[in-house]
Amino acid sequence: MLVKQVFNNNVLLVEDKNDQEAIIWGRGIGFRAHSGQNYSVKKTDKIFSQISKNDDQWLQAFKKLPAEIPGEYFELAERIIQLAHHNVDASLDNRLLAPLTDHMYFAVKRFKMGLKLTNPMLFDIKRFFPQEYSVAKQARTWLEELSQVPMTDDESGFIAIHLVEHEMKSSNSLITSFPKFMEISKAINQIIQQVLGTAISEDSLAMTRLMTHVRFLLLRSKTQELDKSTAEDTKLLHSLMKHHYAAVRCMDEIIKYLETQIPYRFRDADCLYLLIHLIHITE
Repeated sequence: MLVKQVFNNNVLLVEDKNDQEAIIWGRGIGFRAHSGQNYSVKKTDKIFSQISKNDDQWLQAFKKLPAEIPGEYFELAERIIQLAHHNVDASLDNRLLAPLTDHMYFAVKRFKMGLKLTNPMLFDIKRFFPQEYSVAKQARTWLEELSQVPMTDDESGFIAIHLVEHEMKSSNSLITSFPKFMEISKAINQIIQQVLGTAISEDSLAMTRLMTHVRFLLLRSKTQELDKSTAEDTKLLHSLMKHHYAAVRCMDEIIKYLETQIPYRFRDADCLYLLIHLIHITE
């Protein structure tokens, strides 16, 4: 492998013969190493994140990491990413390695200083992102074992947010932050309440299912080349619209609002599934 950059005495940026860049972590491997030198990987070395050498964002993220972060935190982050990769129905890759490592290391430092942050979005994370939250709970257990620092469930929520936001940025979504998703969620709930003239419990199963549907719609909001609606979709949509007036009014207002947030063309299939969820809520 060719040494591209020496981050510190223990960390090298290298490039392999397939033009893939990777981080190599090993005790003392950066001592006297220099750019352009060939490096032979040792059995004790740990290789992280093989990513295209043209990915500047990935490289800059590693450059910004403090040199004092122990390699065990990188290993833990990679372990969490692998767990998420197998348990979350979304796109997750090793570009998450740097921000997740950075977050966990400083979370431990924060807890040791007695600075325990409350996560105001924890309830919503559990409702709308159960897969990510499940991975984050396991991640919190591993982090406690590594650091020997007990943490609250709020930290599970913060780790889940990292997973969700990376998922959004790696997808075809025009919404790339969890707070923005929650802003849209609350706006939709408000629309439903205004149309129906009554409050809807945000923790109801029907509301959770509706927002899960909206979440997946937002995740693909950059993509317009989707499967077309079928004739059956259109027929069923028109049939339901004749009998569920309140739900149709909600649907129209929600679509009107979402079109101000994302440049997405709603097909009959989109309207149909949205309407079905709204029927469960309104009736």
